[in-house]
Amino acid sequence: MGTIEINSTVLIPCGRSEVYAFCVDAQARSAVPGQEGLMPQFKDLVTDRSWSETMESRTETITCSYVVYPVADSTRMTVTAQYAPKGLGRMFSGAKEGAYRKQEAARLAALKKALERQVRLGKKG
Repeated sequence: MGTIEINSTVLIPCGRSEVYAFCVDAQARSAVPGQEGLMPQFKDLVTDRSWSETMESRTETITCSYVVYPVADSTRMTVTAQYAPKGLGRMFSGAKEGAYRKQEAARLAALKKALERQVRLGKKG
């Protein structure tokens, strides 16, 4: 067993440029609850459209590709995440697939919530 791929889509109620700017800001991203210890390394940036990132932890490497699309007054963010367990975890990656899916859903929910909060605070100021 090896890499586990998870495809997700989330609708965020703000503009595409706001979503892109927040998501490719390493400092803002490192403040997202649950992602404090993960510092994304960004690559393949296409302004206001797409990017890729890699995050490393002791137990896994997470590689994500993002595409953002404008949808009415919101933005649809499509994510392809690849979880690659390290060490002995590689042998049990099939058994961990459900946990990785939950982890990815929680990661995107926290990212969406932090982004919405950032946009709300920006509009008040």
